[in-house]
Amino acid sequence: MGDIGVVVDPAVTSVDPTSLPAAESINVLVTGFGPFKDNKVNASHLIATSLPPEITVPPKKPTTGVPVPRIIHIHVHTTPISVSYSFVRTQLPSILDSFKREHGKRPDLIIHMGIAPTRKYYSVETRAYRDNYRITDIDGKLGFDDGEKIWKAKGLPSVLCPLPKETQGIALDKAAPPSSIEKEEQQHGYSPKIIVPYPPNEHFRQVWKSYAPAETDIRISEDAGRYLCEFIFYSSLALALEEGQDQSVLFFHVPSATDDAALELGNKVAVALIKSMMTCWIDEA
Repeated sequence: MGDIGVVVDPAVTSVDPTSLPAAESINVLVTGFGPFKDNKVNASHLIATSLPPEITVPPKKPTTGVPVPRIIHIHVHTTPISVSYSFVRTQLPSILDSFKREHGKRPDLIIHMGIAPTRKYYSVETRAYRDNYRITDIDGKLGFDDGEKIWKAKGLPSVLCPLPKETQGIALDKAAPPSSIEKEEQQHGYSPKIIVPYPPNEHFRQVWKSYAPAETDIRISEDAGRYLCEFIFYSSLALALEEGQDQSVLFFHVPSATDDAALELGNKVAVALIKSMMTCWIDEA
């Protein structure tokens, strides 16, 4: 990883280079789905695995001191998620646990990707429902036993959406303590990372469009489909809620086309979405 440098206020006439802060990191976990039904190749996985390992973003200028450069680290789960309710139920917690073991903490942001074969546009979902997953998966199973039955027994809400933990009634003493990585960041002078997720709205869409290629059809959706896309979205939001964490999770629907032009555009729109999450949920928090 090369040196991205730092932005220095011209008014600062004498700065010890060894005292300059290192780049601040934001970690994003991205998943895509595997084949199902007539979709022998899933564009969501192809787009996910084409994403760059990192994105450099301008520093958010602090009130005092030197602006801190930032790098968004994109961690793609390289194995496609099986379009199976039981697979999501059993493997999603393992994927998150593995991430925490490797990186010392939970991802700051999570994007689950999937295709919407009937849509020719890119969309981000606003919410996920707990019940009524009545479309069979690749195993021929419905979603009741691996989802609704378990979630109802836990008393989880009928609808979940991206929200900060405080708004979901999580007591402060239940929230996870700072990880070793977060403590180290604070020792280097970083303020604790504040993430305030919220359901995507028109402002979010406009920020997203500003980062995406011109004329890209980008929309906000309120219907994630009640299939595996919505199932993994609810599952991921529920895991964050149960752990006392911010529900900084989105589901991103892409068209099913897999030609080179479609995948290249999908890559750019996905990168734009990551930047918009950074802007709306972190910078504007």
